Amino acid sequence: MKRRLALRAAPLAGALLWGALAGGRALAQAPAIDKADLVKVSVIEKVVRFIDWPPMREAQFFLCAPAEHPQMSALKAYYENVTIGDKPVSVQAVKRGDRVPCRVLFMAPADLSQPERIRGHLERGQTLLIAEGADAAAKGVHIAFYIDAGRLKLEVNRKSLETSGLKASFRLLEVARVVD
Repeated sequence: MKRRLALRAAPLAGALLWGALAGGRALAQAPAIDKADLVKVSVIEKVVRFIDWPPMREAQFFLCAPAEHPQMSALKAYYENVTIGDKPVSVQAVKRGDRVPCRVLFMAPADLSQPERIRGHLERGQTLLIAEGADAAAKGVHIAFYIDAGRLKLEVNRKSLETSGLKASFRLLEVARVVD
């Protein structure tokens, strides 16, 4: 699952060059993606490796986020050609009330106050809830990450995770603060 930046940058560089040659239209339309957002969304890929998943019957690994999530463009860009567990990642923009087969739901900051309500809209109970924020795990999110003093910190709500039928590997629990 190692990725090479050169491989990811080459298609983008080619598209930008083609856009410049075609009158600059692609350059004007290409959304700027903050590097910090790319780092944040990459955390998801790293964390899901340390979750004991039930067997996957789907042909794709569905990573979902609310359509209005501030990092949606970074999610789509980062996971464009990524596989998790030998399944290609499909980033799905979900709206309130949608019932989708998500393996991971990257929650928006606005939804952190009601993770139980969010769970009710998921098609399966074994969806990993991930969010950014120092207090997200205490609110019922399975895994939270945040930056503290320039360092990435992880929190795992083990009780909430196990209630959903998922289990974190001991390696993840060693580096994360466990919140119950």
